Amino acid sequence: MSILNFEEPKRSQKTAWILAFLLFGIAVSYFGLKTTLAANVSINSGSQVEFGQGIAQTTSCSGSQSIIITPMSSFTNSGGSSGSFKFSSFKVSNIPSSCYGYDFTISAYDSVTGTSPLGIFNTSSTAATIYDNSGSFSTGINGVGLTTSTISSNSFSASFDVPVSSASAIYKVTIQSSLHTPIPCAQVNGSCALGDVGPGGGNVFYINLSGFSCGPTLNLTCRYLEAAPKTWSGGSNDPQNIYADPAYQNTLIGATAQTNTIGSGYSNSLAIINQGNGTSTNAGAARNYSGGGKNDWYLGNIVEMQQLFANKSYVSTVNNSTIYATSYETNTDKRHVVSMVDGGDWYGHSKFALADTRPIRAF
Repeated sequence: MSILNFEEPKRSQKTAWILAFLLFGIAVSYFGLKTTLAANVSINSGSQVEFGQGIAQTTSCSGSQSIIITPMSSFTNSGGSSGSFKFSSFKVSNIPSSCYGYDFTISAYDSVTGTSPLGIFNTSSTAATIYDNSGSFSTGINGVGLTTSTISSNSFSASFDVPVSSASAIYKVTIQSSLHTPIPCAQVNGSCALGDVGPGGGNVFYINLSGFSCGPTLNLTCRYLEAAPKTWSGGSNDPQNIYADPAYQNTLIGATAQTNTIGSGYSNSLAIINQGNGTSTNAGAARNYSGGGKNDWYLGNIVEMQQLFANKSYVSTVNNSTIYATSYETNTDKRHVVSMVDGGDWYGHSKFALADTRPIRAF
């Protein structure tokens, strides 16, 4: 681990900085302004930290080559004429290719103990981890609240969505490197394999690392599908539901909703519900599920449920002798279902006949 220690400036520099700081504070007292402080900041009874100044340090992966870390701060008005500087971001540059496949971890410490890291983002997170994936940088493990941007193959910047530590509390900043730790599937931006438990508590049954369109209007990009556990409805097996309430007999959900690609079952499910169908229907029951605290569960379309069949061995037990509902309709009174016996698409099933419901979600 390399530690950035900051030296005491001369008294004339300190006096000039304090005067400049006070004048600057008056100018920005009514709004938040992001800035790099290109001078020594005197804090904590004389202890120092440099913001905006690049400091050369080595890490285990860089060997004798120095890596440059530049901590920065933001001034944000707290209300009225008060405000404070926060440790809000940093830049790391001059990273050699020998660090490909490594994580960089940045922490900050106060002047009192020098050993207990401070919370710097996400309320109490004390370590900001960034993954060097062959010169492409991304937020690492436990990175909710940290935003990372690749500048070049040997440099990146990272910012805290909500900075926590006051600049006046920081005495030193540390940077260390270690072999990459993959982000667990259940975490944001996690890496998943078939059968892994996803963020919603279900099992991953489809993977497309290139990404596919998803979300209620297909304006998002996802890479995985997960299926809810078989006990999702509170019973020991999947419940059986109808496609549409009898009041909507002989009514189409609409041609615009009839999409049959991976990720599009969400928009189909919304069209069914928006028609006026309640939670007693397949789509309504799926959308009403909130496993893992997620509210984007839906009823899969044909191709999504056929993927569930193809990889059902990775999923919490499905009923191998029955049919599962899809969100795709055939016509005014018929809908498609998928057999868990052979994966066949049955397109002549009545909208008012029962079929098993298993919610899925894309992420």
